[in-house]
Amino acid sequence: MKRQRTYRLVLGKGPKSVRLPAHAKRKTLQARPAKPKIDATTTIRALKATPNSRAIIARIPSLVRADLWFPTATFTVCRKTGTATWLDIWDCDHFDGFTDMQKCLADCRVWFSANGYTYWDSPQTKTGRINCYFKAPTPGNYVCNVQLQSYAGAAQVECLIDSFNYGPLPFNGLINQPHPMSLSAGYHSFRIRQMTGSFFFNSLTVWKT
Repeated sequence: MKRQRTYRLVLGKGPKSVRLPAHAKRKTLQARPAKPKIDATTTIRALKATPNSRAIIARIPSLVRADLWFPTATFTVCRKTGTATWLDIWDCDHFDGFTDMQKCLADCRVWFSANGYTYWDSPQTKTGRINCYFKAPTPGNYVCNVQLQSYAGAAQVECLIDSFNYGPLPFNGLINQPHPMSLSAGYHSFRIRQMTGSFFFNSLTVWKT
């Protein structure tokens, strides 16, 4: 049996900014003040608990200074705040009475299924995708904290900031996983790709550190 690789903290780096493809213009609403789904202190604890955090903190001491953190954007199924611009969700699953659309909005989360439910004609796909498109007001160091919850066992996703891939992220139950990154001013995409297992997407919170 192949041993599962431990998730390690790394510093992601986005390009100058994300350029939209042709014919991809979308009207956007005015940004509202960010109201974090999770506080900075809790995020810092999760960051410190991730392997390789000491090396990253040594490079960026502000990562453990909650008083220096500034909320930039939040993404949930039921609302976006701050500079959160688009929340794109692909191939999520609607199982009536469990994760139907009304319940997802009431719980402010969305479900991505995997194995099982074949009696109800589930294709058992693992193609769930989430795209959180936000604006970094100024260049500098940021942290994107993703809050996920696996369902009926372990799950695994991979997270990206623009074209930088943080690698496989395994979890079982609720997880708060910070992703530190160095970004230029402008728009960036934080993406989540389903790999194995089923899970809920609860939130993404972006902080300037």
